[in-house]
Amino acid sequence: MTGAVNIGNKLATFVRQQREGIRFCALFALFTAVAFAILYAGQNVLVVPLNRHLAWMTEKFIRLVGVHASSSGGVVSLSGFAVEIKNNCNAIYEVGLYTAAVWAYPASWRERLFGTLVGAGVLYVVNFLRILTLLTVGLMYRSWFEATHLYAWQLVFLVVVGACWIAWVSRIRPVA
Repeated sequence: MTGAVNIGNKLATFVRQQREGIRFCALFALFTAVAFAILYAGQNVLVVPLNRHLAWMTEKFIRLVGVHASSSGGVVSLSGFAVEIKNNCNAIYEVGLYTAAVWAYPASWRERLFGTLVGAGVLYVVNFLRILTLLTVGLMYRSWFEATHLYAWQLVFLVVVGACWIAWVSRIRPVA
């Protein structure tokens, strides 16, 4: 019985000492679930129009640099190669994950809003570069497309989400 009480005391001490970290993890899990639920529920209202927008923006940019491209819905075509921007190809879930981390962290509403907007902007630009890169790889090195799409860019996005969050936290809580 003494061993169980001792373990209980150690656990209680640990929880008290790590209260802020536990609070962050719990809120992060909750906010992530809420963000993803909203995104899944708002599929036709949020995600599909974003996919069309990204395809349209990509087409316009490619035409701006003098290359013929076309888009239809979420599909961008370029010289016989096309990509379809779908769920998980539009950075919306990465933005949701990043936003959940920002709002779970103890900061003012203003700092959280600023962090959310800047981070979402960075992720939007990185995703735009991702689409352009994937079109280029698909056109020039088709055998590398799947690996670039499924592995390289997934890793890059995880690193960018983490880096954005760490940069934001460092900005609001500089190390002494």
